[in-house]
Amino acid sequence: MRLMSATATEEDALRGLRGKLMYRSKQRGFLELDLLVGLWAERELPRMEPRMLHAFSDVLDLENPDLFKWLTGQLVPPEEVASNPAYSALRLHVQQTLGQNSQEAAKAAPGAEWVRGWDDAWKGKGAGTTPAAGAGAQGAAAGTKS
Repeated sequence: MRLMSATATEEDALRGLRGKLMYRSKQRGFLELDLLVGLWAERELPRMEPRMLHAFSDVLDLENPDLFKWLTGQLVPPEEVASNPAYSALRLHVQQTLGQNSQEAAKAAPGAEWVRGWDDAWKGKGAGTTPAAGAGAQGAAAGTKS
């Protein structure tokens, strides 16, 4: 009887861990990771062994911007991350997903950061310069010439 309760307690603990990991996978506060990690976790968590569950927990402890860049191939992850079996399986899923859903013309070169949006063009072109500030300066200059 004791063996049966120990096994039941162990199963309860694993069920609880899976639930926590699922929540952390889908509620990261970074939409792209919520989708990439959450969908993978839905499929993989139910069949993960305890060792892999703990490895996945370590992956979920990583900072969102770093994890996103490592998973998408924008940056090379540190060895301790790259050697994590859960990270490796998740990265394979992300690479397959990107390969299936990205047009060739839209892909960045391997190891290159992705362009994040319209505001990247002005960065580094002058301290404190923003698109709005630049437009205001041009507007003011145009107004004085009239």
